Amino acid sequence: MADFHDDSAHAPKGGVMGGTQGEHTNEKQIAHAFEDDVPKFGYPVDSEHKAKTLRLFSFARPHYLSFHLNWIAFFTVFMSAYAAAPIVEYIRDDLNLTQFQANVAGVVTTSGTVFARVAMGQVCDSFGPRYAYGFLLMLTSSFVFGISVVHNAAGYIASRLLIGIALAGFVTCQFWASMLFSPNVVGIANAVAGGWGNAGGGVIQIVMPYIVYGLSKHHFTFVAWRLAFYVPASMHIIIALLIILLGQDLPDGNYHLLKRTGKMQKAKPLRQFWNGITNYRMWGLAACYAYSFGVELTLDNALAPYLTNQFGFSITKAGNLAAIFGIMNFGARPAGGILSDVLGKRFGIRGRIWALFLVFSLGGFFTAMTGVLAFRPFKVTLAMYILAGIFLEATCGAVYGVVPFVSRRSLGMVCGLVSAGGAIGGVMNQAIFFLKSPSMSGYITPYNGIKWMGTVACGVAILGISTIYFPMWGGMFLPAKAGYTEEDYYFSEYTEAEREEGLHLASSKFAHESRSMRGMKRLMQWQQQHGDVLATGGRDSPLDSNPKDLKSSGPAVV
Repeated sequence: MADFHDDSAHAPKGGVMGGTQGEHTNEKQIAHAFEDDVPKFGYPVDSEHKAKTLRLFSFARPHYLSFHLNWIAFFTVFMSAYAAAPIVEYIRDDLNLTQFQANVAGVVTTSGTVFARVAMGQVCDSFGPRYAYGFLLMLTSSFVFGISVVHNAAGYIASRLLIGIALAGFVTCQFWASMLFSPNVVGIANAVAGGWGNAGGGVIQIVMPYIVYGLSKHHFTFVAWRLAFYVPASMHIIIALLIILLGQDLPDGNYHLLKRTGKMQKAKPLRQFWNGITNYRMWGLAACYAYSFGVELTLDNALAPYLTNQFGFSITKAGNLAAIFGIMNFGARPAGGILSDVLGKRFGIRGRIWALFLVFSLGGFFTAMTGVLAFRPFKVTLAMYILAGIFLEATCGAVYGVVPFVSRRSLGMVCGLVSAGGAIGGVMNQAIFFLKSPSMSGYITPYNGIKWMGTVACGVAILGISTIYFPMWGGMFLPAKAGYTEEDYYFSEYTEAEREEGLHLASSKFAHESRSMRGMKRLMQWQQQHGDVLATGGRDSPLDSNPKDLKSSGPAVV
């Protein structure tokens, strides 16, 4: 991402710090990076001016108003992307689609966002989340309007592909929340923004059939389903304008103004991309997201038709039942973020990693059981997929409780790459398990597809999460590397030449705040040993609190 300069070019030159000595050799440099005027906010903020509490019922600028615009925008794009799923029977009859063509449309909806998500990460790093969201919403609104005029399978599939690009808004959603909220609440902030946004996929399962039903009282059905898409398309335009006019990129201002005044460094896209793809932790988290959010995307497309065919429900009833899976995002995904923050407060990043493993394993298990118990009474299936939804969606929240700590400089790129993993997982699952029709060779019954998706998710939970290790904090099974500091890790994202210019100091505040990921015990030991070594750096920081007060610090949601 583009980094705050903080006049760091005037600081003494220095490189990456090494070991315990590193915590002292560049103290003057780091202290200088904190010497700026603190804007006045009506709520507690950290040294980067990120909010330390998540006030769900506040619209105060800049943090909370931007937060609400953020999740509403993601809610909108999710509604648009999956608006066709609950009314696919009407569309199929009108366009004379085969079952295979309808399935292909579901696959391309997700595949359309893969490269868009990677690109959106760079757009966020370079231009900021406001312009990224505004451009994406305006662009994809034309595709949502456009689906209303298609007349054949090719046009329908192409429209679903282009509308799927809107799902890249998730990258902006998580990036923006990470820029507004401090490490102690970043897990819950990301999870609420993502969860409430994802719930759009559930709400549209209920709303879209009723919109078509209402319009069909005044129009033929083949006209009614087309007019129904005007609702989400119009929401794109309205939300885009609100974000541009009322939102704010960062606590200290918008990207273009901060760059113009010299308070932010210009982004270096190639370097940021390289940092992102060479950080192996990103790949482990992307794999986890492929079989948590990827499974959710698959079920958003497949669940309503599955319930219709397996249990004989009407389109409306199947849509209402399938909506449960998506609507649970309102609570389940935030629960994953809360669990991540709570265990992160007590055990640091290792607690966040264990939280991720716990909910992911359970999500995979209950997904598999949904397929295994497919021929039991519907109440059993309902219970299984509700439990699967709770834990899979909590996994999504827990993943983005770890993502903000993978990289400071390339946060947007890492968000984009991990998010793309979810889209790729959705495409893979849909293509492998739900693409073929019964008349085709290699056909897998839907209940077996669900069973095997869950089984693979359990395997990914073990292999993907156990390998994630941060040298300054540790991993699931291994402790931290002795003497390795947060500065060592985050400053290493800069070349030697950049460090000579002092550009690495743009990450010093974040490194300071992220010491909370050492865990309560190590953090208290560090404070006792170092006292006020960096007292200038932690305005209202958890590191400047009395050690005994750390037990009460943590995720604050009001």
